[in-house]
Order: sequence, then structure tokens, then C-alpha cells
Amino acid sequence: MDQPGNNHLLLRATQTSPPAYNGQHAAADRMRELLARTVHDHIIEERSVASVLHEIRQRLDAMDAHAGGASTAAIAATVEGVAATMDGLAATLGALDNKLTARLERLDERLDDQYDRARSVDDKLDSQAVSTQEAVAKAIGAATTDISARIASLEDTVLTLAEALLRPAMRTPNANAPINGSARG
Repeated sequence: MDQPGNNHLLLRATQTSPPAYNGQHAAADRMRELLARTVHDHIIEERSVASVLHEIRQRLDAMDAHAGGASTAAIAATVEGVAATMDGLAATLGALDNKLTARLERLDERLDDQYDRARSVDDKLDSQAVSTQEAVAKAIGAATTDISARIASLEDTVLTLAEALLRPAMRTPNANAPINGSARG
């Protein structure tokens, strides 16, 4: 009862996800889990139906073996009823399979869309990181140049003051000092 397309979808649903990208990873993981769960449920249903069909076939074989004395018309009616039930079951399974396949395709498309969105956000973040690094480097360069100029100016001022302090002082006459030393009183 397993169909090759279902095995392919199950394989895709159980594959590892791409690296995380800024919150988009959680949505993609959730969708992958939902897809894997849906495929798993579908496979379990197929196995269950196959088991029921096998039991029906065994019962029919047993009825055929025991009904050696029963009327052919009664056996034919029973077989037709079972065949109609099996046809209805097959039609229901076909409809469920079509619905499941359509759902899986939609989920796959949504996962692809989420992956594309995550890749886009990642590319934007990469470009912003580069532009931010360039802006910070320019700001640091400008600040470093300004600080270096200020330090050089301060250094020149300190050297000028040091030279002025270390220069021998020229003596100028003090206005309050006595001229001939006669001011002691």
C-alpha cells in the first residue's frame, strides 16, 4: 500500500533543517514536524487498511472453504457485498490519499517560502553587519584623529609651560624693596 511518493515526502520531512536564521527557524521546524507527523499518520492508516483488507480476504477464503454446501447465490451475494465494501474503502482511501498529497505539497511550498524568507533576512543582516562595521571604523578613526590632535596640542602647551618655568628668571627691581638698603627701621 505504500506509494513511492509518500516515501519521498517522508524522507524530505525527516531531513535535517538548514541553519537557524533570526526566528524563522522555529516556524520552519514546526512545519517540518507537522509534515512528518502527517506522513507518519498516513503510513499508519495505510498499514491499518492493508491489515483489514488482509483479514477480509482471509474470512472470504474461510467462507469459501466452509460454504461448500451453501447456495451459490448466497455466497455470490456475500462476495458482492464484501466487494462493494472494499470498493468503497478503496475510494475513501484514494480520496484521503489525494487530500494528503495536496496538503503535503502545500506544506512543502510553505516550508520553501519560510526558508527563502529566512535566507533573505540572513542576507540583510550580513549586509547590515558590514555597513555597521564600516560606520564604526570611520567613527573610531575620526575620534582617534581628533584625540591625537588634542593630545599633540596639549603636549605643545605643556612643553611651552615647562620651558617657561625652567628658563632663568630675569631680575627686575621690586617696587617695594628699598633702593639703598636704608629702609630698615
